[in-house]
Amino acid sequence: MKYQKYLHARTLTVALLAACQISAAAAASSQWEWTDVPRVVVIGDVHGSYDKLLTLLEGTGLVDEDLGWVGGEDHLVFVGDLVDRGPDDRPVLDLVRRLQTEALAAGGRVHPLLGNHEVMNMSGDFRYVSEKGFRDFLPQEDKKARNRAMQRFRNTYGPGVPLQQLKPAFEERFPPGYFGRLSSFWHDGEYGSWLLQQPALLKINGVVFLHGGLTEEVAALGLDAINRQVHEDTLRFMNNAETLVQATGVPPSYVDAILAAREAGRGARDTSKQAVAARTILQLSDSLPYVPAGPLWYRGISLENERLERLNVERSLESLGARAMVVAHTPTKSGVINSRFNGQVYRVDVGMAYGRKPQALVFAGDEAKVYDPATQSYTVPMPEPAHGEGWSRFSEQLPEEQMLEFLSTAKVTGCEMLQRGVRHAEVCDLKGDDLHMRAVFLTVDEKPGAVEDEPKSIARSWRNEIAAYRLDRYLELDLVPVTVERTIEGRTGSLQIWLESAVDLTLLQTYNQMHLIQGLERPILVAQAFSAWMDVYGRHDAGKMLLPQDRRIAIADSTKAFSASHELNPEAIPDPCPSIPPDRELFLRSITAEKIQQVVGPYLDDEQIGALIVRRDKLLDICTAAAAATEPAG
Repeated sequence: MKYQKYLHARTLTVALLAACQISAAAAASSQWEWTDVPRVVVIGDVHGSYDKLLTLLEGTGLVDEDLGWVGGEDHLVFVGDLVDRGPDDRPVLDLVRRLQTEALAAGGRVHPLLGNHEVMNMSGDFRYVSEKGFRDFLPQEDKKARNRAMQRFRNTYGPGVPLQQLKPAFEERFPPGYFGRLSSFWHDGEYGSWLLQQPALLKINGVVFLHGGLTEEVAALGLDAINRQVHEDTLRFMNNAETLVQATGVPPSYVDAILAAREAGRGARDTSKQAVAARTILQLSDSLPYVPAGPLWYRGISLENERLERLNVERSLESLGARAMVVAHTPTKSGVINSRFNGQVYRVDVGMAYGRKPQALVFAGDEAKVYDPATQSYTVPMPEPAHGEGWSRFSEQLPEEQMLEFLSTAKVTGCEMLQRGVRHAEVCDLKGDDLHMRAVFLTVDEKPGAVEDEPKSIARSWRNEIAAYRLDRYLELDLVPVTVERTIEGRTGSLQIWLESAVDLTLLQTYNQMHLIQGLERPILVAQAFSAWMDVYGRHDAGKMLLPQDRRIAIADSTKAFSASHELNPEAIPDPCPSIPPDRELFLRSITAEKIQQVVGPYLDDEQIGALIVRRDKLLDICTAAAAATEPAG
């Protein structure tokens, strides 16, 4: 959804006043604006790629062989996402902080803009942190904080679980260094307090720099208001998350805070600190630092057809009195820095975190050049085709809440039957304010034994698709595409996002591309074990998918699943059975029929749920026995 939702949630007055004073905002001076800068060097998403960063800094002449600042009055702009994915978050942050001080003393500037991953880390969202990214913060680990978290963790499972079982599970959930990183990125921590002083966007020589992208509604607020709002809302989120943690004992992470807030904030009349903090968190999750149409997340400028996005770009630049903007966040398909909208937009995320070669954008006066350290040369940014790259590659990366809302409310502009191999699917086009996607619509709802050549206990139903999705998310597997219940033209069924970028098993085999799944053996075994537990029957190879860019597995086509049988299908049990980390086994064995009922709601009956519990025990026994048999003696 566009930023209007945020504006309505906060107040329309601010937007109306800003829109009425566009010319004044553009002309007014800002603490986040610089002019007459001799040279500006711009670097996109570093993501902990320390060595690649050094080649750019040295190649553009900003640092000497000792990594000291020699850029004089030049400005260096990091367009967000210094951290996550890569191994060297801390060395990158320490280098940038030091260069910022040295450049200022020399008359230059270093501008580390906030990206979505900086805000995620300040909010305790560590989903993309590498093992080393945690370990480097071990010296800052507070033993008391770790012990308190261990006690909360133990209370979750009850006093009956032996400590020798709990400790490995706890270490898996909270790796060594977790709490050191958390405190360091908190508002009073070493990095968090520094990041809260950095802007989300700024303007140099008439060019606006930011991480994600702008909508005209956001741009109308102006540089100062946007930066102030990002800082204030991020800090408010952290403070209220802290309150909620103290009240509920929930582990301090963004995801857990949101889940706890949804539960604690149900009572609108509850005025306790816990309830107020919960409702505030839910409100802030749709605010400027977090909303998909905000400056840290918006992808429309990078991906949308120029014909549809041109007016938004022009009005955004006009509001800010700028001639162009530079964005990152969305890796270019070509892996090189390029331009859009006749030079009004430059895209500088080349995908360093995904193994691609680094590049930098350099402005000298009004001229923009791309620096390539591989050739030590400067070239003109190549224009992208006007039609854009489209949203499909990133649909699966959108926040879950946005995807659920989109599937539930987006306008259905048409549906058609598509065939992939022997599998037929009704695929519908959906359009919202920002997105255009496709989804699979299923309405089949048969009774067990309806098909002669299938087991009598099998019931083919759209309800199973939703149950599979909900159970998948409860287990935190992230294998099943987002699925909702929806009624379209009087027909009720399941609507599941169509993963445009996925390659299914049929295509992998047909084009002899099975090497693409090398290194994904464990996720494949986990998907097989999950399918065996659900008792999926006859899933077609088109429902077994690889997402190459994200290097992950996805599964669809679970309409024939969740039988009432207590027996595991011997042919479905993965071989070898995947090893189960201690925390996962502990969690899986703690699942009761009541918990599953809460998760799957009206989509499975008591008999199906009871069968799930029995099959769960049998599958865990098989897998743990297999793991024990492979352990070395002694």
